[in-house]
Amino acid sequence: MRVLGNILCSWLLVTHCVSPVMAAEASAAESATATSGWRPIVDRVIEGGASEQEVTVPAVVDASGWRAAGASLPVATVNWRSLVDEAAQVARVWTKRLEVGARVVKGNTNQDFVRVAGVILREREKSLHRIDWGGRFGQVNGVRNTNRWFLDSNIDREEPAGWLYYITTKHEYNEFQGVDYRGVGSVGVGYKFVEEENRKILVRLGPAVTLEYYSESEGQRVTEELFAEFEIDWPLFERTRLETKTTMRPSVVALDVFRFRSDTAVLVPLDDEERWSLKLGYLLDYNSSLSSVKGRVPLDLTTNVSIVYLRP
Repeated sequence: MRVLGNILCSWLLVTHCVSPVMAAEASAAESATATSGWRPIVDRVIEGGASEQEVTVPAVVDASGWRAAGASLPVATVNWRSLVDEAAQVARVWTKRLEVGARVVKGNTNQDFVRVAGVILREREKSLHRIDWGGRFGQVNGVRNTNRWFLDSNIDREEPAGWLYYITTKHEYNEFQGVDYRGVGSVGVGYKFVEEENRKILVRLGPAVTLEYYSESEGQRVTEELFAEFEIDWPLFERTRLETKTTMRPSVVALDVFRFRSDTAVLVPLDDEERWSLKLGYLLDYNSSLSSVKGRVPLDLTTNVSIVYLRP
């Protein structure tokens, strides 16, 4: 009996010492299986270009020593090339025109002037959405003398017999008119007098509201107006085109408030495909409300020369 008791005690002692080591080795083996088992699956999913796939992770031993059930992890991959191609396609559909002009003078007088503008256009079966953006910045001997930026949006909805409905908004910042923000909103009707492949004449007419915030704590102004806009795109000669947009906004409340803007230019193509053109134009901007502001005049006239890229 004593011999049998000694054998039993020895067996219990060996079991007690060896079991933790075997458990640790088993845990390490299962962890290695989990680490080396599911990562190749994820790599194959990523290499295969799948957008999302359920991957089951083999059971592992948690911190308490119990076996944790397998979990399904969504693996999302992004095909960056397709996103870039899609963004480029959208840009090609919307982008219509890009204009850049600059003037630099160095010497006894240092003068810098830059003008950028663009047109974003989206045409559909019965609607046309156009966004005009741009600005100009200039300085002489380090002192700013030009700083104006704008963003205009217009949506035309075609109707039978040349009629249309429009929604237009205009946003502007003009430092030297003392305007921190000028916003215009208008909804109305229009008519296309001429609508051909290479020429266009149309008019828009409707009510409008203008909101202006002036700099130097000069307050703000809200004006109810009548909105009238004319657009002409017409070939002058074989390789010359005239583009003009004239907007008039007289107030319907205060007769002394009248705003007028005319953006006119002549485009001369520089290549046979007419993608590159030389633009010679001017911007005439009249705002009668500035005549009552000390140090400012109501009329601004700006000429410009730009290189234009036009998407066919």
